[in-house]
Amino acid sequence: MGELTIRRQRGVTGLRYQAAEKTEKTAAAGKSQPAAKTAGATVSETLQRLMTRIGQAETHTRESHRTLQMGEAVLAEVQNRLDRIAELAQRAAGDSGADRASLQAELEQLREEIDRMTGGTAAGGARLFLDGDMELEEGAEPPADAAPGEEEPVQPLPDWLLRGMDQKGFTPERLLAMLGLNKSANILDILNAISLKSLANDSAGYLAALYLGAAIAGGSALKAADLQASLEGLRQLMEKISQGVPPDRAVELLTNGTFTSLSDLAAQFTSGTAPGMDDFLSALLLNGGDTLLSDASILTFLAGMEGMELELMMGLLAAVQSSSSGLEAGLDTAAGETMESATPQTAVLNAAESTVTGRDLSGVSMDEAAGELTVRSTADILIQGTGREIRSLLLAGSGTVTLREAPAATLTAAVPNASLSSPGEIPLEEIRLLPGASLTLGGGGPIRVGRVFSGGDSVLRLTGGAVILPAAEEGETMGSLAVPVVMDGPALLAARAAHVTNAAGKPLTPFDVVWKTLLPGWNAITSLSVDGKQSRLALMSGEPARLWLEKANTSQGFPIHQIVFRGKDKTGQLKIRYAYLRWNESAGAFEETVMYPNPFTVSGGEAGQDWVYEEETHTLRILTNQVTAISGGAGLDANQTPFSGRLALADGIGPVELTLDGVICQVTEGGAFTLGRENEVTLLLRSGTRNHFQSGDGWAGISLGEGTSLSIDCPETRSSTRNPAGTLSASGGAGGAGIGRDSGGGREQTGRIVIRGGAVTALGTAGGAGIGAGKRSAIGTLDILGGTVSATGAHGGGAGIGGALGGTAGDIRIRGGSITAQAAGHAAAIGAGVQGSCGDIFISGAAKIQKALGGDPGADIGACLFGGCGKVQISGGADIGKARLWTRSGIPLQMGAETVTLPQFRLSSRALGLDRLSLAKREAALAAQTAIERDRRWVAQIQSAYHVLYHRLERSFSGLLGVQQYLGGAQDPVRDTGSAGTLLADTRRSIPLPSSQAMRTHGKRGKEDVRQLLR
Repeated sequence: MGELTIRRQRGVTGLRYQAAEKTEKTAAAGKSQPAAKTAGATVSETLQRLMTRIGQAETHTRESHRTLQMGEAVLAEVQNRLDRIAELAQRAAGDSGADRASLQAELEQLREEIDRMTGGTAAGGARLFLDGDMELEEGAEPPADAAPGEEEPVQPLPDWLLRGMDQKGFTPERLLAMLGLNKSANILDILNAISLKSLANDSAGYLAALYLGAAIAGGSALKAADLQASLEGLRQLMEKISQGVPPDRAVELLTNGTFTSLSDLAAQFTSGTAPGMDDFLSALLLNGGDTLLSDASILTFLAGMEGMELELMMGLLAAVQSSSSGLEAGLDTAAGETMESATPQTAVLNAAESTVTGRDLSGVSMDEAAGELTVRSTADILIQGTGREIRSLLLAGSGTVTLREAPAATLTAAVPNASLSSPGEIPLEEIRLLPGASLTLGGGGPIRVGRVFSGGDSVLRLTGGAVILPAAEEGETMGSLAVPVVMDGPALLAARAAHVTNAAGKPLTPFDVVWKTLLPGWNAITSLSVDGKQSRLALMSGEPARLWLEKANTSQGFPIHQIVFRGKDKTGQLKIRYAYLRWNESAGAFEETVMYPNPFTVSGGEAGQDWVYEEETHTLRILTNQVTAISGGAGLDANQTPFSGRLALADGIGPVELTLDGVICQVTEGGAFTLGRENEVTLLLRSGTRNHFQSGDGWAGISLGEGTSLSIDCPETRSSTRNPAGTLSASGGAGGAGIGRDSGGGREQTGRIVIRGGAVTALGTAGGAGIGAGKRSAIGTLDILGGTVSATGAHGGGAGIGGALGGTAGDIRIRGGSITAQAAGHAAAIGAGVQGSCGDIFISGAAKIQKALGGDPGADIGACLFGGCGKVQISGGADIGKARLWTRSGIPLQMGAETVTLPQFRLSSRALGLDRLSLAKREAALAAQTAIERDRRWVAQIQSAYHVLYHRLERSFSGLLGVQQYLGGAQDPVRDTGSAGTLLADTRRSIPLPSSQAMRTHGKRGKEDVRQLLR
């Protein structure tokens, strides 16, 4: 293998490859195997060419590094000058008799220094920073009070998560020490230590952030504490949030309902009840060795991951900076603590069969002789058992008691607000409720109760999970319960109970879940949702399960309950089942009913063969090209409440011609109209009809899958000018195009959109193009031949027609029609999106651009901030009106196989407004302080942009290292031409990939290289 020379420091890690040794082996192989020499030589030459390409990419990456380093140095110096100017303004604004003339003179000197530095910094013949007065065609940049990303702020995240992701320098030993432990600790010690800390603690927040990523990744990520999977999970979370999904909703979606919010996750984590937490922390802290991100924060790694766009990372970094006052000092203090001083004020009571942990155990006592554990505490406590039974547990306080592997022979509730939670299965032989006592049972595990004794006015409350009373006599399915029960949440109560009500006091009626009929093939239920309220659950197949529901409503008749079961089948695959239950008065029982009847009218094909309607998702799924026309889409459910259906084409149908005869699909989640993959779809708009599609977050209004092309036409308007045009409007959800690709829909420029006629209106949101690419996705060519087209890319970086935030489009050809295009948030109206690109733009013939308005400072037609395009050509008498053209978008930086645009940010004394500052009077100096603070924020945001680009550069360079090591490590490819051919094919595929994909292609070795480079 060639020699690898690795330099540490701030500079990009260098890599030098020496191929002499391998060449000698090749020559020797040629002499001993003359028959294979020709093929071997061909392979060797091809490999050398590939290595040359990598070497060239390395050279360009080094040049990009020098450019960024030069810009960072200038920004640091400008920030220093602004700090000094702020000091001058503060002195001039004081009441003392300052020499304002000398202060003004020093201000002028500092202004000149800033101009000298910013004006004299160039790369590849182009200035890094612009003066600020240039017109758009010459490369104008955002004004000082409108930094990138300001219009679309990142939604707020909890401080513990932001700070946890920003921590670095952690090793397993240090984390254990900060928890007051060492390597001799066991998992119970770790859980107890975490339960005594809030997530505002740096170590606990860091661990919770990693756990959250692993929980999203799922599978072996929890058991093996796979940090790469944790990072991927957190990247998915950030992606959802950047699409406009609220953080709590994003967590619920990505964890399949395991956690309903970030606060729910925090509560479960600090209580030690989060699923898989034991395995995760054991693998990470007790068996993890040096697997932690020891010298880099989670944010640093996210900044370099595929799909983490610049503006999102800038927002996260800014949020951390604004919320981390005193953070470094706290870390330094923690680092200097001995284990003894770092030990928290633990409260631990070791009982005979369990360990009790809590912040305050003054109300906890153990009677060894009687075997009774008494809890009178108002604080929450955790009782960790060994699996052996506790003889007696008395609850006489208001705090919640969590039982982990701690079965009890007798549980007694003596107060009106006793509470017990169990994350796993717990058997309780006997529950005693003293007069006036109330016991709340919750958690995700089933609680199996032998008998329940109650005194006067006692109540049993259920907030979630399942309570099962085994049958007392043979032939019965469940036991009897005499105590009144209040259902405060979605829970299962497998008992024959005489008095069960909801929290409002309304009586409830049982519905038995029959596994074979309601959940056929299921092996377990993991969560339950009743009328939108969800709880965790752990119930195995065949166990008795009884729901309790309200059967009547005097004002609205009998309500329909929506029940959602989530679970797994025998193979471990996730399952979901929707059930709609309505009370049948004549039958005296709940029955399933049709909640969402088919709202569409279908022409052509046969139901069940050419198309099917799926009630649970309200989807009309088109399976063949025999379906010719669709109308409808808006319906009324069984409660007479409006709902919307959605359309979806199956993959691989091929050519499909579908007439839209007034179709309205407006959904809040998922896609309104998905065209599938590898299809050729022609949508014909019926004259005079209105068709509208609006999708949920991340989806295009009309979504093209990989390899799918779309043609839109209204032929009836061409046959007669008196026929009014059919209209088609489409709006994407956050990140999706109006018409085009979904957010993150794929990097390959695939598919084609052709508009021939009709009145077409498209709106992209939060980074998606109006017509074209979705956020961080790509689409092929865009052709407009006729019709009236209006396309808008909303705030967030999407073009009106073309690219999207981080997304690319192929060539854009407009040869007819009347076009209105608009963009905001720095994107072009027709052309590139922010951090994206498009191909060449051709506007010719009868095309008329009624209006093209790019975002500030995006072009009307062409390039934009952080985004470039090919050539722009106007010919054949096409009318572009007042649209401005711009193809220059900044300085291209090559990062491995990727090219990223570095904007020429506006930065000079004039751009910062320093030429208008005066310290001659106290009032002017006071005003100057406000202006200088704004300037400092602007420079800090530019520094954040450079910071994120730099880490992307490091990541890309590390990808090159992985590919080159892969090639250098090939064992004598000339001797085995078959293996060499495989190597070449593999390498050719990986070279054009983004660096992170290339690293994944070449296995774990590339990942280890990344960790070494950043260590």
